[in-house]
Amino acid sequence: MSVGVLALQGDFREHREMLDRMGHYAYEIRKPEQLRDLDALIIPGGESTTIARLIISNNFQEPLREFCASGRPVWGTCAGAILLAKHVDRLDRPGIETMDISVVRNAFGRQVDSFEADLEIKGVEGGPFHAVFIRAPLIDAVHHPAGAIARLEDGTVVAARQDNLLATSFHPELDDDTRLHEYFLSIGRGIQPQPRTLPEGLSHAMAPFVDETGRLTAWPVKERIQREAIAWLAHRFEHGRHYTEAEVNRVLDAAHSFHDAALLRRLLYEWGYLDRERDGSRYWLAGPHVAEDTHAS
Repeated sequence: MSVGVLALQGDFREHREMLDRMGHYAYEIRKPEQLRDLDALIIPGGESTTIARLIISNNFQEPLREFCASGRPVWGTCAGAILLAKHVDRLDRPGIETMDISVVRNAFGRQVDSFEADLEIKGVEGGPFHAVFIRAPLIDAVHHPAGAIARLEDGTVVAARQDNLLATSFHPELDDDTRLHEYFLSIGRGIQPQPRTLPEGLSHAMAPFVDETGRLTAWPVKERIQREAIAWLAHRFEHGRHYTEAEVNRVLDAAHSFHDAALLRRLLYEWGYLDRERDGSRYWLAGPHVAEDTHAS
C-alpha cells in the first residue's frame, strides 16, 4: 500500500520507518497535492497547536477533510487524535474536525508524567498491546457513529474508531509491535482512490510526487525514489547537445514546481547523468554519443 505520514511537525519519521519495515510505500507528506494518490494517511503525534497552525498555513485543512471523507484509512496518534476530533479543549484554532469524539489535551500531565500500559484493543488479535503515553490526551466522549475500541483499567477511553477513521491517545510507532498499524491499514481498504496514469517510465512509487502534467511537485525523502526521479529527468536532455547552466535550469524548471533547480542539476551531475566543464560553463548528457561529440570539439 501507499501510505502517507503528515510531516509538518512531530514524530512522522518513526511512523515512516515502521511502515518501511512492514513493506509498504511510506511517504512524508508536506504538500496537499501529495495526498491525491495515497491509500492511507497517518497524522502523527507532536505539538497539536503547532500542527494545527501549519495545516492552515499550508492550505491542508480542506484537502485533509476531503481525504477523511474519501473512505481511505486515516489515523491520528496523540496530537493527530486531537486534530481529528470535532471537540477539543484549549486548541487555539480549528484542526481537521471530522471525528465525533471529544478530546482533552495533555490530560495525563506533562512529559514527566508519561506512562505505559497494556491494552486490549477491539479488532487487534494476539493479546494485549503495549502502549506508550507521552503528554497524552484522553478521549472524554465518544458519539455515534464513533465507538471506543480501547480503555485503560479505570475506563478512560484511549482509542476510538469511526468507519475509516482511527484515533489513539498513545504512540504505537515507539514499539516494535506492528499489529495496530496492520489493523489501521485494513480499515476502509475496500474504498480505493481512482488510479491515475503516470508518465511513461515512472513507477507507482513516484505517484505522490508527480502532478497530472508530469511535473515533479515535491522531492522524495528516500534515495531510491530520488534516483528514479533523476533518471527520469535525464530523459529531458538531448544526446550530443551542449547546455549552458541557464539552459539546464530552464529544462528543469519546466519539469518541477518546487523551485530547486540547483538541487536537481547537482544530482544529475553527481549521479552521472550529466557531465560538465570544470567551470560549469557547459553541460551535456553523459554517454558514448556525447563523449564522441565532446572529443570532436
